[in-house]
Amino acid sequence: MTDTSSTIYPRVVIAGVSSGAGKTTLSLAIMAAMTRRGLVVQGFKVGPDFIDPGYYHTVTGRYGRNLDTWMVGKEAVASCLINSAKSADISVIEGVMGMFDGKADNAAGSTAEVSKVIGSPVVLVIDCARMGESAGAIAFGYKHLDPGVNLQGFIMNNVGSDRHEAMVRHAIEQATDLPVVGAIRRNTSIRIPERHLGLVTRQEIMPPQHYVDTLADMGERGIDIDAILSIARGAGDLAPAQSANYKNRTAGDHVKIGIALDKAFSFYYHDNFDRLRESGADLVFFSPLSDPHLPEDIDGLYLGGGYPEVYAQELAANQTMASEIRCAVEDGMPVYAECGGLIYLSSAIENFDGRTHSMCGALLVDYKMQQRPTLGYREATMLTDSVVTVPGEVVRGHEFHYSKIARVGEQLSAAYRLDNGAEEGFIYKNTLASYIHLHFAGNPQIAGRFVSACRLS
Repeated sequence: MTDTSSTIYPRVVIAGVSSGAGKTTLSLAIMAAMTRRGLVVQGFKVGPDFIDPGYYHTVTGRYGRNLDTWMVGKEAVASCLINSAKSADISVIEGVMGMFDGKADNAAGSTAEVSKVIGSPVVLVIDCARMGESAGAIAFGYKHLDPGVNLQGFIMNNVGSDRHEAMVRHAIEQATDLPVVGAIRRNTSIRIPERHLGLVTRQEIMPPQHYVDTLADMGERGIDIDAILSIARGAGDLAPAQSANYKNRTAGDHVKIGIALDKAFSFYYHDNFDRLRESGADLVFFSPLSDPHLPEDIDGLYLGGGYPEVYAQELAANQTMASEIRCAVEDGMPVYAECGGLIYLSSAIENFDGRTHSMCGALLVDYKMQQRPTLGYREATMLTDSVVTVPGEVVRGHEFHYSKIARVGEQLSAAYRLDNGAEEGFIYKNTLASYIHLHFAGNPQIAGRFVSACRLS
């Protein structure tokens, strides 16, 4: 295992020429093959995605983490990498969208930017279906667009035959003088099911062992794992001095925070859990779907995102849980809720099929599912005091949902003002509920404030 005092963290970014190029499947195959060899593998995802990191846990046994320079800043991204990479043998970082695609019309938050911030070599996945010599032009362009990106090789995906593989390999290597380190044949047997927010989560389908074995077989058969390891081990130093120290311990006894975690609520940045623990919190996980009661003696609640609309009928049926959460909010317990948690705190949600299901009723607001998504990065200014922020403070986060407000009660105050002038989220007593997901590494005060609020409640 890697020496935790070392500044050498073997790491490699698996980028793609576009969304849908096969990054997720191939990253999982590489992680699975390396784990089968006995290596401790840490998976990372560039950007705000929650679902892909869940699958990293399936194949490596370690929770996936996120690296997002727009949301948390460059120093914090380096800190997040080191925090998890120091106890692993190798880090495999899956990119987002196309390698140079970032926020709006610039490369902020892109895979290319993150790779430079963390000083990582890059292997680029090219979807070679319906393509021959043109793959060489694509590879050439990606190599030369930004010389600051340390591109070290290519993986050819969706190769159709031996002849096709030989043609495309020659085109890429001749155009770039870089090696092709993998060639994957077309395979539909290990695709992950999808729904309106993307892939179905690991918590919902719990892939069996043969799924992991198939991924590992794919990695060993179609990818030169030794070459990937060599590339990763060639990454330079990433000194801890480059990263910020986000430990923010607060004085006093530990507090106990209940965290909703099940098939309906699984969208969390696991670095947030680290920040809460470092600030003095003991975390207790519970299921709003199946547990009849809240955990005993909790001082606060954290309700993350997920698919409450998919499990609305089951959530509505668990009336004791809904009642206890409603009472906790009314009694002034500190509650922080994001997206799915926001919907769960509401009075009701009308689903895609037109059926309405009761939720907790802690917030007098109704939601309705719609066909078009709302998604994107958000910069928001806090309008009032809350359990995690102070008035005037600016936070950065991300939202992605298919629901919208259908009705809102008068007793709710807006939480944020977005950079476009719109108001977002709600404050009610000691509850902050919003569509926006925050990565706590972006503001080292957030976790400490929440823990302090729980301690004082």
